[in-house]
Amino acid sequence: MFYVYEWYIVDTEEIIYVGKGTNSRYKVRKHNKLFNEMIKRFPCESRIIKEFESEQEAFAYEYAHINKLRQQGQCICNIREGGFGGSTEWWTDELRQQYSVNNVMHSKAQRERMSKDNPMKKKTVAQKVSQSNSRAVIIGETTYPSIKNAMESLNVTYETIALWCAKGRNSHNELCRFKDSEQVIPSEGRYNTRGAIPIVYKDKIYETEIDLAKELRVGTNTVCIWVKRGFDAQGNPCRKVGDTRQYVFENRHTIRNLNRAKSVIVNGVHYKSVLEASRELKVTKGYLYSILQGTRKSKKYICVYDNQQPSQTNSSKSSLEGSTTNE
Repeated sequence: MFYVYEWYIVDTEEIIYVGKGTNSRYKVRKHNKLFNEMIKRFPCESRIIKEFESEQEAFAYEYAHINKLRQQGQCICNIREGGFGGSTEWWTDELRQQYSVNNVMHSKAQRERMSKDNPMKKKTVAQKVSQSNSRAVIIGETTYPSIKNAMESLNVTYETIALWCAKGRNSHNELCRFKDSEQVIPSEGRYNTRGAIPIVYKDKIYETEIDLAKELRVGTNTVCIWVKRGFDAQGNPCRKVGDTRQYVFENRHTIRNLNRAKSVIVNGVHYKSVLEASRELKVTKGYLYSILQGTRKSKKYICVYDNQQPSQTNSSKSSLEGSTTNE
């Protein structure tokens, strides 16, 4: 099936282009430079006006319709007279001349209409844009006469300054506001959480996974896994604020880890694992492991595995505590 279609300006119903097509050709928004410029400047829509069984009938109607509308001062975006197609041709001097003669921008009335509709030529719009860019800004104890001046002095973008004023402070915790606006009360949390949702763990709220990981001295990835599963390794709920999904605690991995973990004795105190000892003593697991393996010397901690046997390779490194743990 073939058809002839029209593109028209929605507000005025002025027909700017007529073409022949099949399938979804009438929806295509690219035809020539003049047409592309018109649909950018004005709200335009397309419609099928007549359908045909043969392509030749569609071409004939397209040709007649274009010439009829041109006599009425329409079809300003049709460079050719229509009635043919299906192949791509190189521009010739004749075609360029025809395009130039029919260029709608050569019309004084068209230029005046487009100039009149240009928002940047309206005084009210220009004044509004000018006032927006010239708003005085107070950042910390410094008052800048305009946003542009603040941008140049601080080497930041317009959006950054607008964000500071919206938050009430900048990344250096200095108060920020537009001079003609009231001061926004800054939040007490960190300046930028990158959109992170707070976490609830043991009835305490943490802004991000990083905060919880630092307090527990574990890796951030570990906390992320807890949040994904809904529980930590001991079965304590660990959820994002507002998460109402139902979770089931599966402690198989916990049991396996506990069975594999070796108990240790630090300064005479027995712990089920290095992890438990590190949490109680507020040190890292790596610190205790280095003492256990003999790569670090510590005057503060005497740390050995439970049931550790005296070293058979170098007796000078064996400690009294290490040789008596089987008693």
